[in-house]
Amino acid sequence: MLFSRRPPIEFVNVIDGVAALMPMIDAKKHRNHWVDRAVADFAELRKDPHWQHQRTMHTARCPGLFTLQRHGWILRTWQDIEIETNGDGHSFTWRSPSSIGGDPVGFHPPEQLADYFEQWPENTLRTVVKINTGWRCNVPKGYYLLEMPLAMSDEARFTTVSGYFYREAGPATMNVQLLWHVMNGKTLIKAGTPIAQYVLVPKDQPDMVCRDAQPRDRLQIAELLDRSRWVKNFAEVKRLFS
Repeated sequence: MLFSRRPPIEFVNVIDGVAALMPMIDAKKHRNHWVDRAVADFAELRKDPHWQHQRTMHTARCPGLFTLQRHGWILRTWQDIEIETNGDGHSFTWRSPSSIGGDPVGFHPPEQLADYFEQWPENTLRTVVKINTGWRCNVPKGYYLLEMPLAMSDEARFTTVSGYFYREAGPATMNVQLLWHVMNGKTLIKAGTPIAQYVLVPKDQPDMVCRDAQPRDRLQIAELLDRSRWVKNFAEVKRLFS
């Protein structure tokens, strides 16, 4: 019998029906809207037979941006939630169609976080909005589960607070903390809105080496920059740095 070496990760929702209605999804299945515009622009650019000489780089081919966007899992709201602020910088009210499983919205007052900051972000409510999702996670042994904002998201109404979950703390209660940026007015977070991305991070970290570049390092970097246009096969990168 063959056993997979890949540790399983299990997401469980304690609110009946939510796991079927609005399951956690693989990050590869989500696409930020701005990506479609970038890809369309790149497609138009490539129609010109001389495009590689006119413009050597394009965001649509940036490996770092899209590798992170496709990695991990995404949590979405399972019902509509309306948040209303009044301009005082700290208070808000909320409403939603259902309170099955308890209130879907909570908060952390300023004295729990914002008051400790010397430079709290501008245009940000000093009360942290907490979305109670019902999701729990059993984190695999040897890993942290990183909760973070969606990578390169064009969401401007809120910013998800980052943090780690880990096995030793028990099943992770995945209630998402939001820094709220709409200071005065009503905001509807529609059902299905992505509010957090999750990525497994190994606990064992390699030893760090910090040094000046050696001649071989400089040669590799110079050769790569000279050849790279973000349209090349990345086998060239592997060849230079392996």
